[in-house]
Parts: sequence; C-alpha cells; structure tokens
Amino acid sequence: MLTAGTTLGSYQILALLGAGGMGEVYRARDAKLHRDVAIKVLLPAVANDPDRLARFSREAQVLASLNHPNIAAIYGLEDDGNVRALVMELVEGPTLAERIAQGAVPLDEALPIARQIAEALEAAHEQGIVHRDLKPANIKIRPDGTVKVLDFGLAKAIDQAASRRPQADLANSPTLSIHATEAGLILGTAAYMSPEQAAGKVVDQRTDLWAFGVVLMEMLTGRRVFDGETVSHVLAAVLKDDPDWTALPPTTPASIRRLLRRCLEKDRKRRLPDAADARLEIDDAPLAASGDGSRVAVPVSRPAWRRALPVVAATVIALGVGGTAVWLAMRESSTPPAVVRVTIALHPGEVVGTTLLDPDLAVSLDGRRLVYLGTAGGQYQLSVRALNQLEPTPLRGLTNPRTPFLSPDGAWVGFFEGGLQTLKKVAITGGSALTLCQITGGPRGASWGPQDTVIFATTALDTGLLEVSAGGGEPRVLTTPDTAKGEVDHVFPEILPGGEAVLFTILTTGPIENSQVAVLDLRTGRYRVLMEGGSNPHYAASGHLVYGVGGTLRAVAFDLDRLQVRGSPVPVVERVVMKTSGAANFSLARDGSLVYLAGDLQSPARTLVWVDRQGREDPIPAPPRGYAIPRLSPDGRRVALEVRDQENDIWIWAFAGQTLTRLTFDPILDQFPVWTPDGARVVYTSGNLANLFWRAADGTGAAEPLADAPSAMVGNAFSPDGTRLVFRQTHPKTGFDLSLLLSLPSGAGGRGPTRDVRPLVATPFNELNAEVSPDGAWLAYQSNESGTDEIYVRPFPDVEQGRWQVSTGGGTRPLWARSGRELFYLAPDGKLMAVPIRPGPGFTRGNAAVVVDRAYFAGVGLGRSYDVSPDGTRFLMIKDAAAATAATQLVVVLNFFEELKRLVPTK
Repeated sequence: MLTAGTTLGSYQILALLGAGGMGEVYRARDAKLHRDVAIKVLLPAVANDPDRLARFSREAQVLASLNHPNIAAIYGLEDDGNVRALVMELVEGPTLAERIAQGAVPLDEALPIARQIAEALEAAHEQGIVHRDLKPANIKIRPDGTVKVLDFGLAKAIDQAASRRPQADLANSPTLSIHATEAGLILGTAAYMSPEQAAGKVVDQRTDLWAFGVVLMEMLTGRRVFDGETVSHVLAAVLKDDPDWTALPPTTPASIRRLLRRCLEKDRKRRLPDAADARLEIDDAPLAASGDGSRVAVPVSRPAWRRALPVVAATVIALGVGGTAVWLAMRESSTPPAVVRVTIALHPGEVVGTTLLDPDLAVSLDGRRLVYLGTAGGQYQLSVRALNQLEPTPLRGLTNPRTPFLSPDGAWVGFFEGGLQTLKKVAITGGSALTLCQITGGPRGASWGPQDTVIFATTALDTGLLEVSAGGGEPRVLTTPDTAKGEVDHVFPEILPGGEAVLFTILTTGPIENSQVAVLDLRTGRYRVLMEGGSNPHYAASGHLVYGVGGTLRAVAFDLDRLQVRGSPVPVVERVVMKTSGAANFSLARDGSLVYLAGDLQSPARTLVWVDRQGREDPIPAPPRGYAIPRLSPDGRRVALEVRDQENDIWIWAFAGQTLTRLTFDPILDQFPVWTPDGARVVYTSGNLANLFWRAADGTGAAEPLADAPSAMVGNAFSPDGTRLVFRQTHPKTGFDLSLLLSLPSGAGGRGPTRDVRPLVATPFNELNAEVSPDGAWLAYQSNESGTDEIYVRPFPDVEQGRWQVSTGGGTRPLWARSGRELFYLAPDGKLMAVPIRPGPGFTRGNAAVVVDRAYFAGVGLGRSYDVSPDGTRFLMIKDAAAATAATQLVVVLNFFEELKRLVPTK
C-alpha cells in the first residue's frame, strides 16, 4: 500500500480513494502537467504474472486510443520495479451506485445517464473492446451531469485466457477475483453478470448490453434486479429467474420497457445486439407521464443537430460549400430534424462504382463509418471513411476485394475476394484478412447478423442463400431457388433486427425488373414474396422497407413483427446507381442516415481498337459496350467477347460485315470465351463458374456441357489439335490450379465430349491464364510462387520436365504470337511486353521489351484483356471510357427516416 506523500514516477500520491477487483486506487498529482489523476496499483497476482501483465499492457494500449467524453481516459502505465500502476483520468463526483443507494432515480434523470452509458459502450464496441464488468460502481456522474464509465475492457485484460476456456473457473473471473467466497462482499458484481458470463462461457459485447439493462432497471426501481444471500444464490437468479417487471414505475414508457426486455434476454442470440440500438430506443422515449397523468419532457439526449454537426461540417468543408444553409436547416427547434443532403468529396483519380455486378458500399449501423469499394491507380481497394473526417483510410493488403459489408458492432469489414471465390473479414482498423469460407461462383451480397453469423449469396444456381459462422467454417444452405416457379437465384440478403428473418431478392427469368423482394423466416425456413418488381431490399428502423427499381429507391411501410408490407410503395430517391445484376448502391444506418451512389444505371461504354507496335490506334466500329476478355478467332476474322451490361453474355463481332451478334442467352453471367482451333465453336464458363459449355460459333444448335466439376472452372486454351483443353480450377486449399480436360472431339461433327479431367499444374500457389504455344510444345502461365505474379513456361503436356521464369519485375496474362516466336504479357503498369522465343531444342528466350507503352483496359476479372492479330503486327485492345463513371457521387442524407415518415406513413 502506498502512503500519502510518496512518489511514483512523476506522480505524488495524495490519498487512497478505494480498493477494487484489480487493486487500490489513489488520488495523485501529476508534477509535469499539474493536474490530479487517479492511479490504480495492480494486484500482485497481475503485476507478478508476466503473461497477464503483458495482456493487461496490450489492452491498456488499445484503451488509450479511445477518445470519448463518456469514457474515463487512460494516460499511461507506470512501473518503478516494485509497483505497477495504471494512470487514469480522475473523475470527480459520486458513483452511480452511491446515487442509487439514495433511492430510485426519476425517469428524467435516469434516461440521460443511460444514454451516455450506451454511447460509451457503442464507442468501445466499435473498437472491439468489451467491458465485461459494467456496474453502477464503475460509473461516475460528474457535477455537470456528464457520465464517465470506468475500467473499460480492463477486466478482460486481467483474465483473457480464462475467458476462452469452455468451463472457466468463476473464482478467477475478474468480477469475482477478490473475496470470492465471502458472502456479501461481491454480490454487487455478480448481480450484473450475464447468464453466459455466470456460466463461465465466452462473452462478447452482448454481455455489456445485459449489464446495461440491469443497471438501467436498477436505476428505475432503486433495488437489485438479481439478489441473494450468497454468490451462488445471485448467480442462480441470473441463470434462472426473470426480472420482476412489475417493479418498474407505472410511468415507464413502452419503448424503455421494450429496451429492458431485449437487453435482459437470457438467450444472447435474442438479446439486443448493439449499444446503438439501445441509444435509439432511449431517443424514442422523449416523454414520460407525470404523477397527475400529464406529459412532461425528458431531456434524454443532445439535440440531433449537435450530434450530426461534425459530420456535416467535415463534408461541407470537403466540398467548399457554405455552411449557413446547413446550419439553418439543422438549427434546434421543436420540429422534427431537418433532412440534409451532403456529398462526400472523393480524391482526384478515385472512382467508386466501377464493378458491374456487386454492391460497392456499406454504412455502419450507427451511421458513423462508411466502407466503399473504389479504384485508385487501376487497382480495387476498400476504404473506410469516418463521416466526421475528411480523409478515408484504405484497407491495405487485400486482393481484389468485392462487396463490402459490416459487422453489427462496426468492428469488422466482410468482403469477397474477387477471382479466388473466398469470403473473408478484416478489422475495420486494418490488418490481415481472415478467411470465413470458400464459395462457388461470384458474390451476390452478404449480411452480418446479431448472432455472429454471415448470410451470403453467390451465382451458384443450385443454392440460394447460405450461412456461415463469422468465425469461419463450412457454410450451410438456407434456400434453394424454385425453378418450377421461374426462380433463377436468391441474392442480396439483409438480416433483419433480432436475427430471425432475412430480406433478399429473388431473380427470375427475364429482365431484372421482374425480380422480387422476399423475406425468409429463419425459424421456419420458409420464405415468401413481399413485393413484385424490385431488388436489393434494406430495412429502415422507421418502419419501412426500401429497395431499388431501375435506378430509383422505393419505400413501403413494413411490419417487422409480422414480416408484412402495408400499403403501396412510393418513390423516395432517384438516380441511384444500380447494377445490371439488380444491386442497388445504397445503405441505411439505424440512426436514420442514408448513403448512396448517385448516378445513372451503369453501362460502361468501352470501345475496341487495333494498336500497332508504334502505338497508333485504329478504331473498330463495334458499338460501345461493356466489353471484356476479347478472343480473336483462329483466322482473325471474328472476335468473341464478354459483354457485361444488360445481358452479361458472349457476343461475336464479325470484321467483314461489321456485325455484333449475341451467342449465349442464359439469364446468368456467361464469360471467358475460348475458340476451338478450327474456329467452329466457342467454349465459355457459365454463371456459377462450375460448368464449362461450348456452342457452335454460328449460333446454331444448343449449348452443350463439357464438364461439371465441384469447383470453379474457367477455360484457358486448347492444344493445337483441339483434343485437350487447359482450364483453371479453384481448389479450397491451393487456390487456382491448372487442369486438363482430355479426349475432346476435333470438330463440330466429332464424337461427344468426355469428362476426363486431370491435374496439370497444382501447387500451393495460384496458377492461372494458361496459354499453349502454337506448336503444342510449351505451356505459358501466370503464378505468384515468388510472392509476385510472374510469367513461367513449362513443357506441354509433360509439365514436370522443366520450368523457366520469363518475366522479371512482375507479369500477368501471357499470350503466344501465332508464329510461336514471341511471348507477350502485361507488366504491372499495364504496358504490353514481348519476349523473343528462339527456335531450337529446349526453351530459349531473349530479353523482354515494351511493344505497347500505354495501358489499356485491364479487365474486370482475372482473364486476359487483349489479343494479337494472326500476323503479329497489331494488338486488339479494349479502350476504357473512364468518363462513364466519373459523374457518380457519394451522397449522405442525414435524418432520411424523417423523409420516409413524411412520404410513406406507417399507420
């Protein structure tokens, strides 16, 4: 024990303030900054245990980054060799426990306190910090009414390892770490434990929501919610007994009663998942009945314009827009908060909304952070933008990310890794991405629910919605499209509050306008259609369902309890960017904010050009479309292309007649065309990437399946005799591998195809974009085995007989010249390189040189985005019309729910 007058570092001890579960707390004077602080001297059990001390120090470092007016700040750690202590903000005023000891707290006093506690929890949970020991004794009330929550997250740091054990010993729990066997000394702590904590199970932020409910109910009733003679009796009450709801004052508003019931759900899967939801429920209780039956105002929160002002101010500054109009629109008044629209300024060269099929943005439930997918320097990247800051923070180290979504607490960003068919998550603050599961097909939306599961969708036609644990594992199928009813796929899920139902879109045969908005009841496994004609639905906490139709957002009243819509839909926002897949680029926060990408229905107007070795362009008169993956026919008279816009099919451009003809007509994405060596057929990959098909190039006859594999298949190249097809296959453990489909017929009139599939190049690295040399002797491909994508050559088909690296400094998408004397590839800066290949036995090559010194469209996936003419004198390139997406803007609408209420009454 320290005594008054002694020093610890630069701090002079003034007096003992008290003792707690982690040590003794002293008032001290900071000699350097001339301020009083609180110093908590750690218990020997912590201070002398290197592992526990290291955990404590790491947790304290994280907590020191918290900067919130309702959380007591941490200033530093002190260690003089004998005493280890935590230096914290000194908060004057009584604890909430002392205030409750005086009797029940009136509603108009209790709700402002509760709201500030909820804000503190909300801020900490956003950083992944859980208190685990929230109780009135850890909450102080300053003389000016400001609430300060103490000891945030430190309990977890003390016994983090024990919390991971399935049967953790309660005697070692931080809340029971002192006098655990002495009746009456620690009942106050045990009384605020959640059922899972009392049972020694792993805890998360929902434990804090339980304790919050206990604290709020104790304030309103003036007595313990769970009580008993001994610790065992208290814990038994927590695990088995229901709160005495009749103890609440009769004047308690219905919204507060609902809040308490949701916080005090013993099954944490049914418990309120987010502190932001608690804050919103308190905001929805602005009036309380007085004793005489009249209504009196309850000042539960700061005015809405004060809360939103930092967001608006930052955005206005970024845009250079005058602030007077915004200030007047949001001035404090008795009228509902004004609806304010502001635009987020993007950095020069930064473009959002460039993907053709997937949603590109998501806003956190509390409306504080926006995550969006954009391009910078020709690469896709996810960026996090706090809406009260001017600068975004890119999430580094992610490979081709797609379709961002957020965890309910805002601490994690989920995304799909494009091309690799992987669902992943990464901390919103950055770091290494973690794999949740492998997927089949391309992504079509995902949602992270309160039960810590992710429901997602893909383009695989044999499944609709799937579910996987947010910690990773094997996904399970929730729905399967009913083909008898014309259903093609189930996509764009959103888990509703409470986690018991999911909104989603049913894609049907025909145009995207024929899609349906539906809801799945997870309790029964049944789904039903809510609206005909619409896509990508989101739930608004104002009691509405918002969805997209043809670039317009529509809203309809929605009964969350009955999962039913009421009334007719009404257009609420126009010119919202929608994709041809039905993805609508908007997101809603629970605080009433809307974020959307403003613009027209995207249809990238790319063009085709010939480029010679001197860089001269010769335009090809094909109409501007969403071209990708061009493949010249063996005779050079036609080119097969993906056209990714309204149809997402394979088309063929004929140079002689200057005609563009559609080859495939599937309602799903067809891609990666490959010509047979005789030019009679085109092989392509169908939408779920699990099936290879081919069809006669003149459009006659039906498409025929070539192979049906359990993982993604993308055709790359034929052997010159047309009997073998090299294709890319996705393996859940090794990523992209090269395989061989054998015994193919040599022409359209040959015998039927077989399904003889054999591995070709399969390593722990990614191998893709294979090309067979014109003489059939060599295989060129792209691999990341060195840590960077490079071009390699092996003998074909005996690939184990040698290997040569062709590129240096990076290379992708190889292509042989028809003469076999050159091998082309794309450098990292997009320039086209050529490597001379010398004839003779063995593989001999020269030095690479630039042949096209400017970058053209590099593709929307991992396939080759160029081709070479049969004589090798010029190159077929796709010219990207960057201006097609330059008009889009990120728009934030504050208090959007007020507009919904005005336009679409819920009663």
